[in-house]
Amino acid sequence: MQHKLLIWVIPLLILTVGLTGLYSYYIAANEIVDKIRQAQSHMAAKTTNQLDFITSGTISTGNFLFLNPSLQNMVTTRDTLEVREQIYKSLLPLMVSSESFQSLLIYRLSTGQDDNQPFAITQTGIASAASFAEFQETRFYKNIMKSAGEPIWDMLSPSDHLLHGDRHYKLVMIKPFKDFNNYKRIGVLMIGIDADQLSKNLFRKENNAYQLVINDDGVILASTELDNLGKSIEDLSYFKSGDTVLSKNDALKNLLARDDLVVSQTTSPLTGWHSLVIQNKKELLKELDYIKSITFLIMAVFTLVMILCTWLIAKIITNPVKTLIISMKQLQRGDFTQRVNFSGKDEIGQLGYWYDIMVERVKTLIDDVYTSHLKQKEAELKTLQSQINPHFLYNTLNMISWTAVQKNERDIAEMVHSLSQVFRLSLNNGQDNVTLLQEVELIENYLFLQKKRFTTRFHFSIRLDEDISHILVPKLILQPLVENAIIHAIEPLEGSGMITIACYAEESWILLEVVDNGKGMTPERVEQILLNHMSPTLSNAHSGLAISNVRERLNLFFERTEFHIESTLGLGTRIQIRIYKGSH
Repeated sequence: MQHKLLIWVIPLLILTVGLTGLYSYYIAANEIVDKIRQAQSHMAAKTTNQLDFITSGTISTGNFLFLNPSLQNMVTTRDTLEVREQIYKSLLPLMVSSESFQSLLIYRLSTGQDDNQPFAITQTGIASAASFAEFQETRFYKNIMKSAGEPIWDMLSPSDHLLHGDRHYKLVMIKPFKDFNNYKRIGVLMIGIDADQLSKNLFRKENNAYQLVINDDGVILASTELDNLGKSIEDLSYFKSGDTVLSKNDALKNLLARDDLVVSQTTSPLTGWHSLVIQNKKELLKELDYIKSITFLIMAVFTLVMILCTWLIAKIITNPVKTLIISMKQLQRGDFTQRVNFSGKDEIGQLGYWYDIMVERVKTLIDDVYTSHLKQKEAELKTLQSQINPHFLYNTLNMISWTAVQKNERDIAEMVHSLSQVFRLSLNNGQDNVTLLQEVELIENYLFLQKKRFTTRFHFSIRLDEDISHILVPKLILQPLVENAIIHAIEPLEGSGMITIACYAEESWILLEVVDNGKGMTPERVEQILLNHMSPTLSNAHSGLAISNVRERLNLFFERTEFHIESTLGLGTRIQIRIYKGSH
């Protein structure tokens, strides 16, 4: 008892203290994660608002350029170096002061070659750009020509080679440049925002959070890590799922579902861009490590204290019990003078008091009841022995089955198991009636054994409607019919046969059928069996007796039954039992 108290109390104590500490850690961790998630949502919303402000400014700049007379004049009629210098000087203050306008590229939709040079400027001056013919081969030109006139947003990378010598990624707005006199498209306008500068303006590194903005194609437009600009989210470890290549939507879902990260996302209603804030949850929760340390320390101290207390309490409780055990051992040796004489009114004291009384009564009664008691036990043992035999059989078969399994003799194990099931269901604890479900289970095990015997000689199928599986019937009502089908139909058959057992309800009747595709019988033979006129051969006599026995037991158990045999020589036999539902 001392050991048991220690074994039970100490784990219970450790479990209680541990669960308390873990629960505290869980609550604190959730609180921190929730607060960080709120802060992330604010950061993402702030980024989206800033982006919407910048993109709105870019759209306004585009409208301003559309109304600029100098640009209109340059694109439509007069394009000289002096005009370009004048336009650059007029736009430079706007480019320097605006976050949404750091480069400008205009292509004229003209078929001529001499007057079709692009106009390109950056904050550093007039720039050199790809020719109109080269521009026509880019996705920018193809996309804007397919559009209905609305601005298109895209990422311009150095590898696109539109602005010569410019090695910066740019977030560009592309829109048709129209003649404000007749609103015909006369050119293509591309306003660029430096992606490096945009990322620096949008993001501040806070709490080691990784922030980025992606478009509908999954291209990174802005990021706290400038090396990731222009990359696809497929290239980032955050978005990967093993070796599987995910779409943008699936990658976002996969990211938001990760338990090791705290992720917040907002979507711009203006551009549809996604602003994401990502933080590693493990890094965020490092500050809670001290809670774990304190929990382990408290567990260690409490465990040591409780070991000592439990040992002392157990000793106080178990010492009287030890005395009682010693006295009981002496009593077992025949010393009926034993007394423990416990003091106190607690459970131990009551146990000792009633023990002393028991010893006195045992001494008084033992001579009177000993002989009769032995005789009673002998009778009980004989009765028990008669009940043990079937159980001994089942247990022995199960032991053989397990032995076969251990020796990897699966077929033997399955056959022994099926045989034990046949015995169990046949005996049915002495009961004469079984449910249809039990009868079908017996047939399944019986057919399994026969299948092992005949291997490929026959196949079988069993159907039992669930709504009649509980119906009580005399046991072994179908098994003799199945056995007859094997002996008289399958064994003489050359080749493979089929046995079908079906139990189902039809209107007011319950139908039990056994069907085979064996050699069949003549109408005369069917009539002999139904009239119980046995032929002199042993096999036919056995078949008739089995059917006669089944019919007699059905008539005794049910008030109204019918028994039918349908057989065609060379094709097979169907035996059908019909039981009226109101008769059971």
